[in-house]
Amino acid sequence: MLIFLLILTYLSLPNQAELYKPNSNDIKFYLFCYLKKACQEVCPKIEHNFNRSNRRLIIVDSPKYDVMAVNGLYRPRSALARALYEKQRNDRLLEEFDQTEWYRVDKSKLGEELQKKFVQLHPDEETKEFLSASIDKSSWVWTQIWYLLAKAVLKHFWSITDINGWLGRGSMFVVSGAQAQKLFDAARVRPGGALVDVGAGDGEVSRRFAHLYTSKLATEISCSMRKALSTKGYTVLDAEEWWRGQFECVCMLNLLDRCSEPRGMLRRARSALSPQGVLLLALVLPYKPYVEATADHKPTERLPITGTTFEEQLSSFVTFMRDIGFELAAWSRAPYLCEGDFAQAYYWLDDSVYVFKPIEAAT
Repeated sequence: MLIFLLILTYLSLPNQAELYKPNSNDIKFYLFCYLKKACQEVCPKIEHNFNRSNRRLIIVDSPKYDVMAVNGLYRPRSALARALYEKQRNDRLLEEFDQTEWYRVDKSKLGEELQKKFVQLHPDEETKEFLSASIDKSSWVWTQIWYLLAKAVLKHFWSITDINGWLGRGSMFVVSGAQAQKLFDAARVRPGGALVDVGAGDGEVSRRFAHLYTSKLATEISCSMRKALSTKGYTVLDAEEWWRGQFECVCMLNLLDRCSEPRGMLRRARSALSPQGVLLLALVLPYKPYVEATADHKPTERLPITGTTFEEQLSSFVTFMRDIGFELAAWSRAPYLCEGDFAQAYYWLDDSVYVFKPIEAAT
């Protein structure tokens, strides 16, 4: 049985690209290219040369480097040993990464209103606890092998979301309870009443601040995720009819770039908000929609977000939200963290987090 597992693991492990002779100046750019999923979609790791400010990053993938010296050590031949070595190296780079970069914004590129409503966040204890738990879980070698094997089989029948829900893996993190409270305070919002998390996944993201509200509800189209929500105390609503209720807080956390009709979702949120309610929204920037449920993975409608930098796209999105009836009350930048796997301890994307009010309720 052990031999069988090792063979399947060998076949399922990706061929990791090689990074050789890095120096301390390369680390940040290496992390951005190698770890960030959005970059991985357009940045192949084969013969990739990256030059910036006289810093050079070279990644190669070639049989002639099957055994090679890396910082005085030799790259293992075995697929399993090589994967463990790569993970150890990636985790070391994560340890050296400056986590305050996740929350940094260039205010000089923002208008006066956005500057005033910006809330500076930092990696707090709850954030660090999530990262620590992710590091521990990614080190469970046989559990990670089981995840690889199960995913290799189940992906022919289920969506990735359903697989993660069934396996109980892939939990996300955006803001802690204390960070959410800080945003609410800046927006002059007193939490209370009913909260609904639309497209809640396994509920781990909103669970961290849902206790600020009297009751917590959620919607989710994945069957396995709905079961996970029920076990965590959420009342699961119909995904098509939820907006007919009234809520003091509607959460749409990294939903707009993953649903087919984001404008429709925002219209429903507008209808579902009580007069003093708020929309707590998170959106990954740069905006790159991906819809799991459609054949071509493209939405039927796109948000009119323009610009190339984080700050430009954020300004464009806030203007669009004002046009459809939402006033910005507070916002921040935070990492959209995800539990890791056999390759590294955790992943992240750049999230913009907002508290919006209906325009007639804005003060």
